[in-house]
Amino acid sequence: MPRTSDPVAALVSLVARAKRGDREAFSGLYAQVGHGVFLFLAGLLRRRDDAEDALQAAFLNAWAHLPELRREERFLPWLFRIARNAARDAARREARWPQPLADRGEDLVGPEDPGGAEGGAPHDDVRRLVADLKPDTRALVLLRAVEGWSAEEVGVALRMSAATVRRRYARALEHLRTRLSEGSSPHERDRRQHDRIG
Repeated sequence: MPRTSDPVAALVSLVARAKRGDREAFSGLYAQVGHGVFLFLAGLLRRRDDAEDALQAAFLNAWAHLPELRREERFLPWLFRIARNAARDAARREARWPQPLADRGEDLVGPEDPGGAEGGAPHDDVRRLVADLKPDTRALVLLRAVEGWSAEEVGVALRMSAATVRRRYARALEHLRTRLSEGSSPHERDRRQHDRIG
């Protein structure tokens, strides 16, 4: 979320204008929070195509129902609830009509080359470990670490206290550090198991 002198007031102003049908204001809302919503969806769904489809569905739904939002300051949690529902719809569609992962676009949190050479790049191990987190935790980590949102901003969006966000984020980082130091990504564990069997 862009840092301004009063980002909350700026967001509320845009929401109020968008509720009156101002498309330029709604475009401004997308510019401010769209990438954060995309990262949240990427954390839940992993695949770029799935996340992009859910993002489009979420913002179209938000535009259609924005006049029903009673309190402009509640826009972020309201929008993220719509985004979560869009992710659930995408997951249900995938369960009904499964596609090979390769046909669903880039895996945004898994290794870049799952079938690559042994060892892999260090950042691939990080991506594997992030992919191994629970979807909600993965989304929280992406908002904090990649998008740079504060604990307070993430808390507002995900409807939890800033203290809870900090605690879950710290726990996730500690989990990732421990697993990295042990070389215990799922890929590494599978390889060690294979070596023992071999």
